[in-house]
Amino acid sequence: MKKTTPTPEKRSIVNLTDEEIKANLNSWFASSTDEQIEGGRHWYRAAQVFCKHIATKYGLEPYLVASVVSVLSPRNQWERNKFDAEACIKAWKQGKDASSLKVCTFNANKLKAFRILTEGAEIAASSPKTHAFAMNVGLLSNEHITIDSWHVRACLCNPTEGVVPTVDSITAKQYRRIEALTSECAEGLTGYRYQAIVWVTIKQAWGR
Repeated sequence: MKKTTPTPEKRSIVNLTDEEIKANLNSWFASSTDEQIEGGRHWYRAAQVFCKHIATKYGLEPYLVASVVSVLSPRNQWERNKFDAEACIKAWKQGKDASSLKVCTFNANKLKAFRILTEGAEIAASSPKTHAFAMNVGLLSNEHITIDSWHVRACLCNPTEGVVPTVDSITAKQYRRIEALTSECAEGLTGYRYQAIVWVTIKQAWGR
């Protein structure tokens, strides 16, 4: 009988102390190259420039565009995220409905994007990740930190371990915990810049 290799248990936020999470985040930040630091420091500013460009092109408010970008971001690569956001806005401007296009995220999020455009619906704080992302991209808010699946992974391991299996979805309560710990780690930086540097670093380290 062929032996099977047991699947490693996924690491989870609930099993780590605050100090362990901060140590992991700081280890990723400390391992960042000058290029990664520079890229992370300017990531949200560049994203905001994109939103302003699309806003001008289609006659919209920049924060509205940032909100569309944000709701289309889950499980979506950044370049595709931008493509999907403009495609959604263009379709809406042409009087089309959500069924007229495909996006690389969940269908429910595409419907949310159309509601934002059609009804001016705002992203509720009860959806902490997409709310924070819109605030960071649209307004460069110092009061919000985007905690996505990559940031959660960085909380759960350090750069010397390579790719490790993690539980990268979190509850709203866990989100607030990580957000607060990330803010503590950031010290002289804004939280969103610290997060972006860690994001760039772990994605490149994991070859993603």
